[in-house]
Amino acid sequence: MKKLVVFFTAVFLLVFLLTACFNNSVGPVQEKKSEDNTSAVPKSGGKINIGVTSAINLDPLKVQTDEEKSFVSLIYEGLVKIDGQGRVKPALAKAWEISGNGRTYTFKLMNNVKWHDGGVFSSNDIKATFDRIIQIKNLREKKDKVKVFPEFDNIESYSAPDSATFIVNLFKPDAGFLYGMTIGILPASSISLEKGQTGSPSDKSSDTQQILKPSGTGKYKVVKQDSDTIELKKNEDYYGKKPYIDEIVIRIFPDINSMKEAFKNREVDIMPVDTQDWGIFQNMPNVSLLHYPSRYFEFMALNLKNDLFSDVGVRQAILMSIDRNKILQDTTLGRGVIVDSPVMPFSWAYNPQVRHQPFNREKAGEMLKSAGWKDEDGDGILEKKVNGKKKKFEFELLVNTSNAARYQVASDIQKDLKEVGISVKMVNVPWEELKTRVMGKKFDAAIMGWKLSPNPDLRFMFLQDEIKNGYNFVSYSNPQLDEILIKAQSINLEQEQKALLYQAQEIISRDQPYIFLYSPNNLLAINGRIKGFQPDPVNLFNNIDDWWVE
Repeated sequence: MKKLVVFFTAVFLLVFLLTACFNNSVGPVQEKKSEDNTSAVPKSGGKINIGVTSAINLDPLKVQTDEEKSFVSLIYEGLVKIDGQGRVKPALAKAWEISGNGRTYTFKLMNNVKWHDGGVFSSNDIKATFDRIIQIKNLREKKDKVKVFPEFDNIESYSAPDSATFIVNLFKPDAGFLYGMTIGILPASSISLEKGQTGSPSDKSSDTQQILKPSGTGKYKVVKQDSDTIELKKNEDYYGKKPYIDEIVIRIFPDINSMKEAFKNREVDIMPVDTQDWGIFQNMPNVSLLHYPSRYFEFMALNLKNDLFSDVGVRQAILMSIDRNKILQDTTLGRGVIVDSPVMPFSWAYNPQVRHQPFNREKAGEMLKSAGWKDEDGDGILEKKVNGKKKKFEFELLVNTSNAARYQVASDIQKDLKEVGISVKMVNVPWEELKTRVMGKKFDAAIMGWKLSPNPDLRFMFLQDEIKNGYNFVSYSNPQLDEILIKAQSINLEQEQKALLYQAQEIISRDQPYIFLYSPNNLLAINGRIKGFQPDPVNLFNNIDDWWVE
């Protein structure tokens, strides 16, 4: 067994988004249905073509994007998988037990599982995969000073006592541990660790080795792969429910325009759609248009070190002054949801009772007046005496120049706040400059976004400990919330954890450390011959078993 003397960090996936009517719908919405004169009885067979605009890495230990992870999940499986509500479900592990102290996980593995090449899956394959991950992790963090596989930081040791059992011991309890166990398991035969290496690679060890012939345990296996095409075929030996569709072809295009042209010509059956292109696809015959929840949301970050934003009543008034329904319409044509907390409505941890603050300019004005802000000189800008000096309610709002949606958001906010006497100066900067200023706390406000893991671990953006060197760049501090969030990540019982996360969301909604705006939906165009398609925010292929082709 191996020991890793490392510090555990949150497994929340943080992404600052570079692109981007009140509605709490959490299921897919089909706005345009194809002409359908067929029966609703699924049938086996057929092929579908899926379009992408970037190469797909099929090594489960090297995938970077959610798109890659979704495709790889067709080929490789982890110990567990995550469903559309963010709950952990069995995969290669059919069950697991957690010790009383929350530190030891004993996984019982599925029976009769075969690799695509015919070999028999066992716990030795998991151990070999973990060995390889530790080797890559040690090498990258020592050589490149890059943090990789943070979900392994809290693993103290692991073992395979028999072919059907795998045991992991943690340094300390963590409710989010299982979310990291979705990493695809490789067959031990395909992993070439250096002879004698046990997690401490020499300088000659490499993390750039390639899987020449992918072999997983998933529902589909790779039969062909080149620079612009990946062909997958149904795994007839799959141990669980087999999908209806025989073949999936992933077609890689140089840009979105060439992919759109291929879709028009029926050479692609499924492709993502930009908001501005929605109308184009609406006019195509036998095409379904679908939008469904995403895992990211937009917000306005306020620097709470700025005296303008230190009063929670003022922050609430700012939120009430912003017409978020208009923003949602302007940026997504209404295809999304207004958000009032950092937990999305599709999640099992979402608190539906969190207060929704509606647009109310009159009430906002009253709250600002109660906080001492008045326009006494008649110039249209509120002012107040702070430390004996008159101070205008005006601030800079950073927005990255390359993001049209965010520019629209900033423009709407500027107009809305002007109506209540707050002057907003929009400052357009390149993304890297915006990020540097925000992380350095050298800003008043900024339009930003988070893309979140299904694991509802909110510590990274709210804990006081994250202010100095973490992602709590708004400098929010609430000891009560800190205690709740820390406790929530040490409890393995869902109902107890949910109760704590409900409390956390109520505190966040009350304190309003961020001005939560909206979450845009994912948009897809689908050839009408594909049936049973029900995407979710976690994995496009979670219900691949139910897809079929007419």
